[in-house]
Amino acid sequence: MNLESRTVLIVEDGNEYLENLSRFVPEPKYVQTHNGAEALAALQQGGIDLIYLDMRFDRIPLPELLGDHVAATRQQNGDPARAWRYLQNNQGLYILHHLSQNGFATHPTIISYDFSRETGRFQFLQQKNPNLGWVADAVTPDEIRRLMLELCQ
Repeated sequence: MNLESRTVLIVEDGNEYLENLSRFVPEPKYVQTHNGAEALAALQQGGIDLIYLDMRFDRIPLPELLGDHVAATRQQNGDPARAWRYLQNNQGLYILHHLSQNGFATHPTIISYDFSRETGRFQFLQQKNPNLGWVADAVTPDEIRRLMLELCQ
């Protein structure tokens, strides 16, 4: 199996992953979206083999964030600004949940976040999303390529 025939959906709030992956793992075709609604629309169009998902979304307009701001405000002791930061810092998980709820729970996905100190959290996510992998920021192109191939089998 190779990556040349694969299409990867990059979901991020900037352009760093698109630029870096295109440069260092150039084999697949890349498509990019910047929020959960756009990601769902791209997946519904078909042709996406793998999702590469950022965790933190602090550069998109607040109304584009997924998640219940009112509930997050309650969880953050009534602090609405802190609730927005919480939604931004965990937006990748909200997007993952949104995609799962809309029929893409088994879609191969790599989330860019270091779960090495949160193995229980990752195992919980993997129960709901069985084709989920993760990479830390300090990852080599070969490690990304290997994980992409593994998840696309």
